[in-house]
Amino acid sequence: MKLILASSGFTNEPIIQACEELAGKPRAEINFLIINEAIKGEPGDHRWFIEGVEEIADNFGGNIEFVDLQSQPLEYVEARIELADAIFCFGGNTDYLANVLRKTGFADILPKILAEKVWIGSSAGSCVLCHKESKDTQENIFNEDRLAENYLNLVPIFFLPHFHSDWFPQLKEEVAIRESRSTDLPVYLMSDQSALVVTGEKGNLNYKLIGDDYLVAKNGETIG
Repeated sequence: MKLILASSGFTNEPIIQACEELAGKPRAEINFLIINEAIKGEPGDHRWFIEGVEEIADNFGGNIEFVDLQSQPLEYVEARIELADAIFCFGGNTDYLANVLRKTGFADILPKILAEKVWIGSSAGSCVLCHKESKDTQENIFNEDRLAENYLNLVPIFFLPHFHSDWFPQLKEEVAIRESRSTDLPVYLMSDQSALVVTGEKGNLNYKLIGDDYLVAKNGETIG
């Protein structure tokens, strides 16, 4: 795996540099394929999506291509992925995204994709690879209805984005600590200026934190 699990995409230079390192190319040559299914389940102003695309366009010089998992055959999607260096999965509604990935068959081929390509998740695009937060946190902190019982569980952590964001002022340190009491897995509470780089193979993963505005909790205690 070569993952950048971000709260809000390419918000700073260290996250951009991490993408260069994982792709093994200078930023001017990195080709992106963009998945934006999660936005379809998210109502309201989507200006943040436009700003996220601009961040990619402003900082990287390769191709930027969109695919629609719900309207294009899986074979077509696989062929487009083959030409990309990095896959950027935008945020939105994580439950909606998880359901789309399963229904389209994309979840079935995702482990192979993650073994070959760089995956950059932004918010839901990061959460969906991990384990799912509690119903209480989903509904009362992130203000979302529960449309799926599980995410894809490919990374053995819980990922809570937008720490210290105006979007979710109720997302405090105590939320991550409370979440960690019901699991043996670590809970990563990440701000929009931080990211988690995950490399290695399943069962032998390495974790590297970028930024300094985050909290890691496990078994009811802060560990980072």
